[in-house]
Amino acid sequence: MKKIPAFRAGTHTDMNGKTITFNREDLIATAAAYNPANHEAPIVIGHPETDDPAYGWIDRFEVIDDELVAIPVQVEPVFGEMVDNGRFKKVSMSFYEPNNPNNPKQGVWYPKHLGFLGATPPAIKGLKPIQFSENGGSTFTVKDRKSTRLNSSHANVSR
Repeated sequence: MKKIPAFRAGTHTDMNGKTITFNREDLIATAAAYNPANHEAPIVIGHPETDDPAYGWIDRFEVIDDELVAIPVQVEPVFGEMVDNGRFKKVSMSFYEPNNPNNPKQGVWYPKHLGFLGATPPAIKGLKPIQFSENGGSTFTVKDRKSTRLNSSHANVSR
């Protein structure tokens, strides 16, 4: 399965305007802490509240250079085709904050979900091209903070 550049080290602003700095070590800690047995981060459209379906799952995360890269599994074929056809060219990573009581691994930024976005301009530009199939390709960046909701139990960090 293709790897998805999901997040990048740097100073980012969440949907409520809170500025957070992530360094490479934070990304390494997130990737090391991720365990689907504790909480498997779904692939979703946008930033769902409660009952939206998952279109795939994140098997694991890797850190390549200063990027957190998601390795997806069980991607719904029709959704994969929509991504490959350019319907969802951007992504937005949602994390549980380190001290959130719902965080399955206290003390680190833990992935909540990876939201795929359509028409919203990215807040952070320049992610590497990605695709699900061998044909076609898309560039994924996270959602602009002006159009994403933030629940107090997690941070949706734009990139």
